[in-house]
Amino acid sequence: MITQRGLRAEDRPLIAALLDSVPAFTDDERAVALELVDVTLGQPSTDGYGYRFVLSFLGAPGGDGAPRLLGYLCYGRTPMTQSTYDLYWIATSPDFARSGVARGLVATMESEIAREGGGLVRVETGSREGHGAAVRFYDAVQFTRAAVLADFYAPGDDLMIYTRRVAPARASAAPSAGEASARGEAPARARSDAPARGDAPARGDAPARGDAPARGDTPPGEPALYDAAFGYRDYAAERDFLLACARRFGGRPVQRVLSWACGPARHLEAFAELGVGCAGADGSAAMIAFAERAAGARGAGACIRFSCAELDERPDVAPVDLSFVPLSAIHQLATPAALERHLRLAASLLLPGGVHVIEATHPADLTPSGVNRTEWTELRGEQSIDARFRIHIERSTPDRVVPVTLEVVCSARRNGGAPRELSSIRQEATWYVPDLAGWRRVAERVPELSLVATLGDFNVDVPFEHAAAWRLILVLKRL
Repeated sequence: MITQRGLRAEDRPLIAALLDSVPAFTDDERAVALELVDVTLGQPSTDGYGYRFVLSFLGAPGGDGAPRLLGYLCYGRTPMTQSTYDLYWIATSPDFARSGVARGLVATMESEIAREGGGLVRVETGSREGHGAAVRFYDAVQFTRAAVLADFYAPGDDLMIYTRRVAPARASAAPSAGEASARGEAPARARSDAPARGDAPARGDAPARGDAPARGDTPPGEPALYDAAFGYRDYAAERDFLLACARRFGGRPVQRVLSWACGPARHLEAFAELGVGCAGADGSAAMIAFAERAAGARGAGACIRFSCAELDERPDVAPVDLSFVPLSAIHQLATPAALERHLRLAASLLLPGGVHVIEATHPADLTPSGVNRTEWTELRGEQSIDARFRIHIERSTPDRVVPVTLEVVCSARRNGGAPRELSSIRQEATWYVPDLAGWRRVAERVPELSLVATLGDFNVDVPFEHAAAWRLILVLKRL
């Protein structure tokens, strides 16, 4: 399991060894990195402007055997600014490249900045650092190139200044009472890409979308609780990525979309904001009812048509230009034959030139170096939504079938007192997580579709083979 926490005195030799293992760092750079560690350990900051560390480990600290340091990040408030932060240092073990460690560290930093009110993050790197790997990473995680100073470090080695704005975490109310519970019915659409939080502070990097006023200790029902747990997703950005997939790899304008396993239909609401016709399919009648009410309350109900159908059932919707399966929901189809049925159904509902996009789990997450256990927290008024997701890799089969669990607990926190549980869900499922070769084999059995791209991020310019890849996103075109 991968966990995260802050800096401790016993971590210095681990960080030194990690820095020694990264060939791209010079001796001077290693010395500077350790100096920041020594300053932090020797003179802890009391004014909020000191260096802050996030460390990522394989293995739980305090468990059996010594946990292995996978990577760390150092950042802090920029002096003489109102809300700007500097990302000073990030390093990951070469043995865990493409495992999502660096991305998880950045996500944790951003969540803490959001909790403090948000602000601008600045990072400086050289154009040749790590033979260009640093530049590729910041491009992949969608930092903006704000400035370039040519030949700053040496002839041909430019100073690259990247920035990224982090929105403040906004507390929003839990949904109203009386939401229908579908215990055991709502499929487990759990996130395996969320950073493994360990004993790091609670996540608050994006608001859970909802416009209802605070309702005290009113506990949400299961669909609403699921919706709250996944409120961190940037649905507008993911919508824009899906549209970019259609432009880059498809052959027709997007006027109608279909979301399979749509859940609370937040992606569809984002499409509706652009005037795109939307259809949503989900196997849970309770989830569909919740999504209809929520979309109607926010004025998007007239733009979305819902149909109750599982991933391997044909929904009652008209043909579309773009369809997609979000949040690793595709892995609920636990056999290659079930995946093939889904792809045939998707092909039958796509117009020629349309694309089908599948957000799948990275195959490495079925290995000890992958992100197979994650925890995160959403704050909603006086309530906290604590979520835990686990891929039980110790029980996976040679055919890449593995049990997964999702647990979500809603607790009331008032006046600093002990949290009081209001409601909870626990979902268990069996996932089939193919490797890339397995996906290709299934796709080849559906001649109406062509696998035109395999991506590693919500970015059409990041292929699955990229060092920063942390997802497997498949794009299939209807021929």
